[in-house]
Amino acid sequence: MTSTGDAVRLDDIIERVQRYEPNADVGVIAQAYLFGAAAHAGQRRKSGEDYYIHPIAVAGILAELRMDVDTIAVGLLHDTMEDCLSGRDEIAAEFGEDVAEMVDGVTKIGKLEFRTKHEAQAENFRKLVLAMAKDVRVILVKLADRLHNMRTMEHMKADRQRGISQETLDIYAPIANRLGLSKLKMELEDLCLRYLRPDVYGKLSDKLALSAEERKAFVDGMSTTIQQQLAERGLAANVKGRPKHLTSVWRKMRSSGIEFEQIHDLHALRILVDDIGQCYTALGLVHALYRHVPGRLKDYIANPKSNGYQSLHSVILCDDGRQVEVQIRTHHMHQVAEYGIAAHWRYKEGHLDLSREDVNKIARLRSLFEAAQEVEDPEEFLETIKVDLFNEEVFAFTPTGDVRFFPTGATVLDFAYAIHTAVGNTCTGALVNGRMVPIRTELRSGDRIEIIRNKDQKPNRDWLDIAKTGRALSKIRRALREGERSEGKRLGRDLLAGELQKRSRKLERLEKAGEIDAAARHFGHKDAELLYLAIAQGNTSVRKVLAHLLPADEVEEPTTSGIAGLLNRFRRRSQSPVLISGESDVLVNYAKCCSPLPGEPVRGYITQGRGITVHHASCKQLLALDPERRIRVDWSAESAGRHTGELRILTSNQAGMLAEVGGICKTLDINVSRMEARTLEEGNAEFTLAVNVSDVTELTRLMRALEKVDGIYRVDRVRAG
Repeated sequence: MTSTGDAVRLDDIIERVQRYEPNADVGVIAQAYLFGAAAHAGQRRKSGEDYYIHPIAVAGILAELRMDVDTIAVGLLHDTMEDCLSGRDEIAAEFGEDVAEMVDGVTKIGKLEFRTKHEAQAENFRKLVLAMAKDVRVILVKLADRLHNMRTMEHMKADRQRGISQETLDIYAPIANRLGLSKLKMELEDLCLRYLRPDVYGKLSDKLALSAEERKAFVDGMSTTIQQQLAERGLAANVKGRPKHLTSVWRKMRSSGIEFEQIHDLHALRILVDDIGQCYTALGLVHALYRHVPGRLKDYIANPKSNGYQSLHSVILCDDGRQVEVQIRTHHMHQVAEYGIAAHWRYKEGHLDLSREDVNKIARLRSLFEAAQEVEDPEEFLETIKVDLFNEEVFAFTPTGDVRFFPTGATVLDFAYAIHTAVGNTCTGALVNGRMVPIRTELRSGDRIEIIRNKDQKPNRDWLDIAKTGRALSKIRRALREGERSEGKRLGRDLLAGELQKRSRKLERLEKAGEIDAAARHFGHKDAELLYLAIAQGNTSVRKVLAHLLPADEVEEPTTSGIAGLLNRFRRRSQSPVLISGESDVLVNYAKCCSPLPGEPVRGYITQGRGITVHHASCKQLLALDPERRIRVDWSAESAGRHTGELRILTSNQAGMLAEVGGICKTLDINVSRMEARTLEEGNAEFTLAVNVSDVTELTRLMRALEKVDGIYRVDRVRAG
């Protein structure tokens, strides 16, 4: 990629395009250049430079990515609608519908205003993915735009630099990785490190610079030696050194708990050959010439990554003990690794010669698109989709041999939802390599999976802790919402029917007469069912509905009020662990602020839209809420449900401590749903543990067992309230 300070000219862009597409219609680029220059005339960047330097630089990055002329034109025009008020129709008339659609897509992503910064990031990301669903080239323009902005942030305030860098690290770098744009992704990550951890960036840069000449001499010498040795054995190969980027070095230091001087594989080589057979031949020859590190061989040719990346990876040992990472791939595989999805594209006179459906198939981001279209809440979308972007992958096979990719940690349940929503909703387990396993079983690469179904099975809230992919989580949430809405409608109807019956009125008669539908419209609901749902959720008062339906003197007839009235009249069997006013199974959820567990004193709070939220009785957030909406809550003695408790453990940073904690949980038969660790100063570490327990007694027993471990200083319950 072009360095930060290199100015890009129109001639440079056209020359690059003609190198990879000699017959390109470069007139489109020249026309867009003139249009954009006129539109941005007189505008300046924060640095004082002519604003149009930025669109030209974006177009230059797109040319480096071997993009088609239309996408490069969009790079030159991407700010004209927003900053220069050029109309969509005007751009369409000049450059065609495809270019106008892409410019419009890039423009719309950043236009909304939001209540909070987090909400803005979530909605922008959702809009980004929706725009990608129409034409994946939109995200390529946004990535180039973000890369140049990251390269030129030195004139911004520090807090703005950190905010943009964090968003880039959270969203843009993972998307670049998914599209196979390895060079762009690495540069984005290094620039993020520069602003998020300037101390780390500075130290690593200095240390790498000090050893740069020595490393280059070593790698160049080794490249020449290996190339000659392969040639002597009849294999023509191109062997070159490959630079390590700062972020990968930093991650290696953190994950291994080592200092820069202890990293032994700072040296890296890349071997390019003509075909797949030569890749394996080269690997065999290299391993015959040098010892290799066991367990460090990865075959991404036989099992490509979902972004299309293919290569053989190995780590060899030199005579002086230094480790060298070796990547072996064909020239075409290298093109894919460098240019991502654009390496697959065909051009006709420089214009993309693929259907949009073909482009999306190449992008392999269908699950993101589907999730974006199905999830209305942007923050929920961001939460469910991040796991698909960030995690490394495993692959598994269907009974017919089709391969499916999943993030590490994905389960049988995720596999079921990847096949079809109906398969996921009715999944009870699976045959994995012929062995029966439960739905929470984690997938391993190479597994052959056959889903077992039961038509009476339905999703439940525990599944949200089992599923790991965005697709599965969004489908489960939708099923739960539909189930809760159905139950809410029934509860609301029962409540209204009960109050009417006390006044010697029949709800069925009012329904047949159309009076309930009329009342629903009066209160702003489409039909009676939505009115019933609003009653159950507390959004519409039963008393107000009665006042609309009945004469005033009948409305005031004494009655058991509110939730208690409903519960006293309508008893139902339930597995809910909560008793509300002595009866179970109302619309219930558990407050995340205090995470109450069975055995602890609790209180309920009637929330609008979510039924009853159960808090710990001493929860600060509960005590700050309207006391009139608090109700009595008791735990059911018959409950066998599981609840999540979270612990924070302060410990010495010694080898095996994490395994010790996991072993205690296993001994006590307590499932760990999440475990995180971070290194602290002075040789300490902090573990955060989310465990599934039946009640507070079980959690307390675990805490006491952990406190007895030598090296653990403190165990605390994590609870915000």
